[in-house]
Amino acid sequence: MENNSFEEKMKKLNEIVEKLSDESVSLNDSLNLYVEGKELIKELFKYINEAKEKVQEIDSIVIRE
Repeated sequence: MENNSFEEKMKKLNEIVEKLSDESVSLNDSLNLYVEGKELIKELFKYINEAKEKVQEIDSIVIRE
């Protein structure tokens, strides 16, 4: 997957969800979209966890001061 921003990945995930809601999408295409969506979710959680760690690090520095 490309190195896009969190917002770009969220936008892409929303597009996938919309496509999966379309009943005219073939089963094969649905499966491919599902796999792509799962990969995006994994990457988004990575972004969130990294941000959470940074906030905790900043909080621990502020508390020590």
